[in-house]
Amino acid sequence: MKQRTWLIALSLVAALGVCSCTDAPTGVQTSDPELDAYIRLILPKRIEIQRFLTQPVSFAGDGSADGLEVVLAAYDTSDDLTKIVGTLHFELQTRRPGEHIGTRAAFWPVEIKTERALGLYRDRLSRYYDFPLQLEHGPLPAGQYLLSVWLHLPTGERLLDEYEFTYEGTGAPPVRP
Repeated sequence: MKQRTWLIALSLVAALGVCSCTDAPTGVQTSDPELDAYIRLILPKRIEIQRFLTQPVSFAGDGSADGLEVVLAAYDTSDDLTKIVGTLHFELQTRRPGEHIGTRAAFWPVEIKTERALGLYRDRLSRYYDFPLQLEHGPLPAGQYLLSVWLHLPTGERLLDEYEFTYEGTGAPPVRP
């Protein structure tokens, strides 16, 4: 019986996809309180940009930083690594010293609603997610940046993590295969 409940919950989470962008939960809701509790148990409770692995990279392989490689972890209510289902919004802002609000430099939406999408970004060994994000308009200039990542869950909840970093403008490593 527990395996059947688990399969139903996973099917619901995968099938419902993108949630609304409101703060109030409006997504996955069932008439079974036990199933609702299970869905909330297995979904991420927080996300975390892996700062030591997230960096500007070169898609062209010539050392120019024409993108970012963002490595992300998702943790459940027990603080264990878990899978992501939903839509991620990555936003890169430039920052000047003393500014609280930057200027948007890039925005990338990424949906993880299928097993294929999950396999495309998730490293099975580390259980982290690797997102190679290419810039549309030329290489990244030297400067201060803020990377914000939102995960919009099927339940309507949103999770956020931010990473402030400085890019010196030096050569960028190639994107990992």
